Amino acid sequence: MWKEEVSLNTPYQWDEVLKRLVHEPTFSVHSAEKRLSIPLYIDETHAVVKVKQINDDPVRFEVISEHENKTKILNEISTILQWETQFEELHHHLRQTTIAPLIDLFGHTPITVSNDPFACLISCIIHQQIQRTFAIQVTKKFVRMYGERVGNAWFFPTPEKISSLTIDELRDLQLSTRKAEYMIGIAKAWSEGVLNHHQYRSISSEEIAKELIKLKGVGPWTVENFLLFGLGRKDIFPVGDVGIQIALQKLLNLDGKPSKEIMEYVKEQVSPFGSYAALYLWKSIE
Repeated sequence: MWKEEVSLNTPYQWDEVLKRLVHEPTFSVHSAEKRLSIPLYIDETHAVVKVKQINDDPVRFEVISEHENKTKILNEISTILQWETQFEELHHHLRQTTIAPLIDLFGHTPITVSNDPFACLISCIIHQQIQRTFAIQVTKKFVRMYGERVGNAWFFPTPEKISSLTIDELRDLQLSTRKAEYMIGIAKAWSEGVLNHHQYRSISSEEIAKELIKLKGVGPWTVENFLLFGLGRKDIFPVGDVGIQIALQKLLNLDGKPSKEIMEYVKEQVSPFGSYAALYLWKSIE
């Protein structure tokens, strides 16, 4: 087992990160200890990584794991927790836009990235058009029924495992027939090499969207959420998201939801940091 301390050169809202990740089906959050356990698949083996904040100013974390590939694990954790985010640059830009009042409230809150892009895509399908709390419950039940447990950690079901499931098995989790079909279809496309997912971290959002949108069950909302939370893309501002529309309505004191023209105007304003604008808007109505 090894232990490494990591210092950040910027404020960082760790409590907000823990608050969000408590709902992730494979993460274990210990809020009182300011600690988080993250399951990772490294070099074709399972790794469980513990991350704990040990200092506030300057921000410092302790990372612990038994997996031998320390360098790769530290890189993955930095990506997942977005430790290299240049908050001052994005805040300077966003303070000149419509969402400026939200910076002082929610600044230095990172957009955490999924520990498993495939899991994020499947979770997006589960969350489609149902109440968020129920979707979280269904996803956790799904992981515990078909995922793999290593020690006290749960790993999301693999594409191969989901491909082998039947529609009836997924229906038992209170998933609709269509969603069951979508999940199995996406898992097969992922495992059989139909998707170019091994290059998703390096190719453009447009290329990824063009590929994913061909899959049954994947529409603009799913693509945008996958790009934002599955890959951590910085300039995703979902103009069709109801939550963002409600947040802007509240922020601008509008009588009704903002028009398409207003949404597009704000999207243009906040670029190239649309994802953070979206995050702060969502947080404003939590």
